[in-house]
Amino acid sequence: MKNKKREEEWKKAKKLCRLSDDDLRMARELGMAPQSLIKNIPGPSQRWKAPVKAWVRDLYEKKIEKSRSKGPQGFPEFPPGFSPVSEEPAPEWAFEDVRHDPDPAADGALTFEDDEWDEDRLDFSMPDPPSKAEIVEENEFSARRQREFRLAGEYVAAAFAAFDSVRKIALFGSVARPLAVEVPRIRRYRDARQPMLHRCKDVDLAVWVTDLSALPALRKASIHALDRLLKERGIGVAHHQVDVFVIEPDSDRYLGCLCRFNQCPKDKPECEVENCGAVKFLRQFEDFTLPREALAPGKPIILFERAPRLEG
Repeated sequence: MKNKKREEEWKKAKKLCRLSDDDLRMARELGMAPQSLIKNIPGPSQRWKAPVKAWVRDLYEKKIEKSRSKGPQGFPEFPPGFSPVSEEPAPEWAFEDVRHDPDPAADGALTFEDDEWDEDRLDFSMPDPPSKAEIVEENEFSARRQREFRLAGEYVAAAFAAFDSVRKIALFGSVARPLAVEVPRIRRYRDARQPMLHRCKDVDLAVWVTDLSALPALRKASIHALDRLLKERGIGVAHHQVDVFVIEPDSDRYLGCLCRFNQCPKDKPECEVENCGAVKFLRQFEDFTLPREALAPGKPIILFERAPRLEG
């Protein structure tokens, strides 16, 4: 009951402080309390005061710098055949597009995020448009978060590559391609029709596996890899932010996703989907299958591919 009440407090803080999932994660990792976040919301006469998410990110950055100065540096130990990609530079092309094009929607190139229910719509006051500094800060955060997610994918892939049953690993989705420019659902940006860099929410990994009995061990390996990422690089990525799509090697057929729960079945509503858990820790989603075009040649980034065994 106490935990449920605490979660409700966090939901309230997220709504009132206009925090993203990443902002909320940072606040929790910093040991902040939801009530302290709410109390620090700038009032109408406190325009000099930074919004809550700004100082949460600032404190988190300082924590990261401190941990980097103490902890070991460098990539994880990659096995033969591994191709790290996260050292690519930040996409400056995107900042130029956003900063200098006054209205990308004019030529029809602008896209909008999914039109989900937005609680901001209940607020009929006119929000201040975002400043240029805020726009640049948000875009830089999105670009940095994409690089961090790429590195998380590489850490997990390096751990998976140690299993003989893993034949290939690919990074795909928004983390694997240049960030799109779109108008966010956040009201201040939406009302101003301000295009921004897409904010990646998770990592998508496709893993070709020959032996599905290895799934429980792969789940643990993923968790340990993300723990190592936090200790070595000061980058926090929750285990539920890494989606592992299990692929059959010979047919490239999607089999399901690596389950995040610590037991199978977990007796949760998610476990009641047909065939979910028929193979331990192979999760199924209702009415979902991975489109083949998601892994079409040229779209994913191949992180690891095991050399074929020579017969004879």
